[in-house]
Amino acid sequence: MASSGSASFRDPENAAYYADGWYRIARPASASALRALRSSDLYRSLIADGVLVSFEEVSGDDARAVLTDYSAVSGRAVADDCAVFSVESVDTITYPWEWPNSLLESAAHLTLDLRRQLLGIGLDLKDASAFNVQFRGMRPVFIDLGSIETWRPNPSWNASRQFIEHFINPLAVGSGERVTAADAWELARHRGLRSEAARQLLPRKRRRSLSLLLLQATTRPVEKNAPSESTFSGEANRNRDLARNATLSLTKRLAKQVAKLHGKEHSTTWVDYGTRGHYGSDDLTRKSAMATEFVTAAPGRNRLVLDVGGNDGFTATHLVRHADARVIVMDADAGALDVLHAGMAPVAEIADRVTPVLGDITNLTPDSGLLDREFVAFTRRIQPSAVICQAVLHHVVITQGTPMQFAVDALAAFGAPVQIEFATEEDEKSLLLLGQIPNWSGDYSTEALLAALRTRFAQVQVLGTTSGTRVVVNAWDLLDVS
Repeated sequence: MASSGSASFRDPENAAYYADGWYRIARPASASALRALRSSDLYRSLIADGVLVSFEEVSGDDARAVLTDYSAVSGRAVADDCAVFSVESVDTITYPWEWPNSLLESAAHLTLDLRRQLLGIGLDLKDASAFNVQFRGMRPVFIDLGSIETWRPNPSWNASRQFIEHFINPLAVGSGERVTAADAWELARHRGLRSEAARQLLPRKRRRSLSLLLLQATTRPVEKNAPSESTFSGEANRNRDLARNATLSLTKRLAKQVAKLHGKEHSTTWVDYGTRGHYGSDDLTRKSAMATEFVTAAPGRNRLVLDVGGNDGFTATHLVRHADARVIVMDADAGALDVLHAGMAPVAEIADRVTPVLGDITNLTPDSGLLDREFVAFTRRIQPSAVICQAVLHHVVITQGTPMQFAVDALAAFGAPVQIEFATEEDEKSLLLLGQIPNWSGDYSTEALLAALRTRFAQVQVLGTTSGTRVVVNAWDLLDVS
């Protein structure tokens, strides 16, 4: 989610700018590449497949107005020869450290597949950042038009180091049973994981991989190294076909390495929650029906449902099929989300409408980056029309020690109606958690939940139960407590 006047500032050749929609401000070389792509059959194919955002050149007074506004907020003077392109928006922005392994892997494959196709029409990708890709449901879409450039004959690829640090190294580290690629991104402070650090973190099996070692060796800084396109420019220009074949071979090599890094199921706490042995079949039917009733109770409430603690997507699937909802499944358990992806990615109706996102309601991504302007806080990017929170609060309030009011405030921060399935103080899972914490003295009760909700919502309704010890509460009409 971007605010009016948002602008990128890392690429002088091509910048993104948001006003009444997204625009690209392109210098002549960048504009030429985009025009070449826009006029090609490849462009039409990529748009039809949904793997590239569409764009169109803007001219005249409209372009001048965008350039004037951009100059005022970007920190850069605008040259007279800049071109302006309007760009299709992607409604949900997430970051690599919020992706389970499966999403990072699919983003890697899209990046390499797009590069291969661009080379076929004389274009290339000048960078290979994971931030170039976003998701519609579970389908990756390439959004960074500024990274598309005219190919300069080169048997290598100057972006290969970035690709290795953004994709291969995190996937390699995250291919074991416990650590995930998202963990690797967090350890790297959101900048991609360098190979020397990755080598120390690799699972034992990956350390023995010669192909991985050789790729990582290519990223090692060497004094007086020059970009390969400079080193080999003479030879590459004399034999462009040979250079193109060599760089295509590198692209295929990177793709093979990504495929090798497809990890096994992570041994996480909730990876096998899908059995739901503590629910009866009638309980699950009521649970799904109540969620559907909540989401369909008001027009537009199905636009974007945030399913907090949604695990393997059981409720999300029901909401897609019975409420025509678009759903973000947020869960702190990466293993469960990879199970979701494995089960749902092949099902088109689900894959297009459900996005798994790693997140903990008590510790969501804040604004960060340069001047806190590069990476936008989760609660500003994800603006749902409804929030579902099923069987989560006992973990938040008891295990994590969060006061009930703060837990409710965290849900209310999204500014949307909320449905909570609450495991009461008599529930076996709540009693188990309480029994594991000696001298626990917090306030965990249905009454405490209702009191906290009434401080934030004008309407609070106890809807019913999904089992004898799990009660469902709806809350809507957010109060202004500023």
